[in-house]
Formats: sequence, C-alpha cells, structure tokens
Amino acid sequence: ASAARVNHSNAQCPRVCSSLRSLGMLGVLRSLPSFRPGIAYVIDKTLYLAPTARSPAANTMRSCRGPGFANRDSGLAPLPASRVSSEIVADSDFEPLPAGAFGAFAEELATLVNELYAALSSGATGGMGESDGGIVFQGEGDPLEAAAVVLETVGLVAQRRNGLAFRVNTLGLCDAATVDLLLASDVLARGDDARLASISVFLPAAESTQYAELLQPREGLGFSDVCAFVVQAAEAGVDIECTTVARPDVNVAAVERLAMGLGARSFRTRSWLG
Repeated sequence: ASAARVNHSNAQCPRVCSSLRSLGMLGVLRSLPSFRPGIAYVIDKTLYLAPTARSPAANTMRSCRGPGFANRDSGLAPLPASRVSSEIVADSDFEPLPAGAFGAFAEELATLVNELYAALSSGATGGMGESDGGIVFQGEGDPLEAAAVVLETVGLVAQRRNGLAFRVNTLGLCDAATVDLLLASDVLARGDDARLASISVFLPAAESTQYAELLQPREGLGFSDVCAFVVQAAEAGVDIECTTVARPDVNVAAVERLAMGLGARSFRTRSWLG
C-alpha cells in the first residue's frame, strides 16, 4: 500500500510541476503531494528535512543563540524574534510537527526529495544548478534521534538521484548503538563519495560545566559523549564540522581548539542575538 502511494505521488509530479513555474522553491515544496507541515522547510535555497521532534537535550542550538531567539512560553523550540531572523523563518516555512502528529518516515522524506528535485529540474523555478545548497537534516529535534530514518532516506534517494549532498546537523549526543549504526552505514560518505557528505556537530562550550548549563543534556549523556562522537566519526573518515555560538560568555577560541583537536575538518561560528 505504501509503495502504491509513492508511485501515485510520483505519477502526479509532472502535472504538479507544470503548474508551479511562477513559484519559488518554498512554493514548490508546499505544493508537492508528499508535503505535510513539520517535516520539511527551506532556508536560502536549501531543503531541510525534520525526521523527528525528539531531542537528547532540553535546550537547542537556537536557544543558545540569545534572547533574540527565545520564545520559551510557546512550549516549542525557540525561534528567532529579531526582525531579520524572523523574516528568515517566515520565508522558510519552518514549524514543528503538530501536536500528536507522527514523525516522518524514510519513504515519505525520500519521496518528497524526489518530487522537489523533479519539479525544480522541470523548470518550475528555473532549476537549481550551482545554487543547490544540498539537503540538511535538522528540525525541532535532533536527526540522530531517528538515525535509522536518516540513513534509509539517504539510501532511497541515492537509488534515484546521484550527486545530492546530504548533511546532518546534530548535538552529537548519541548512545553507542546509534554511533555504530551510523558508522557502519554504506550511505555515509568517505572520500569523494557524496551521499551523507558531512555531519555538523554543535559544541556550545569547551568544558563540561558550561556545556551542561547551556544545553541541559538528558538521559545521562553529556560533554564527554559529544567529544567521543566527534573523535569516532572523524577517525572513521567522516567530514565533521563543529559549530558554536559567538556568545559573550563563551571562549570561542577554546571551542575551536577543542573541535580541531578532536578531529573536526572545519569550524564555524553562529551569530549571537542578545
């Protein structure tokens, strides 16, 4: 039955594409047969997939970015409140899964990716070309809380499309079983084979006490676990990026030294909106 639904959606795509030529990428996304609120959004011509609302920490990267991102009374992951960042979110169609909604399935996400790229390549928005930002797994929750869904999604898309670069944005707070599943996967890119091309790990601080204060990890996981994750993934040949927020109370240089010492290939700061 599920395969039939996917085939039906794919069959509908040419007709959908022909009616979307005046829309931007977000408009195309919203109009696809497989789209539903909470599982995908767009930022700056990059498709974001949100496979789960589960997280291994009480706080998020967004909540670490300052009062300009805080909206704790809503009960949702904090979203930007500043004018510029609010415009980005409004343009992205980001929203959490509705209450009671089930998380995304790999087949559902892969179908969405295939429908979107079919629409874009048909000329609905003039195509992507060099502006293609790839595909990022990130949402209200941590994608590696649904690691099996992430890996299966990449594998399913790879069966239909070559050369799409996927990235996972994560806190890196994973148990041993999740790390083993990830590193054993044949969709994880090593060298020039770009499927799951990179993993971006958020490091809010360079030492355990501040790390715990900022993120408030759950389930017995913490600073040592994210450090071990970066080391294991880097040693396995994964392209690891580490990011932090340029907060006034964080020693960004120390975080960068830690990240590169653990084996990250690159380091990037995110803005503080105080």
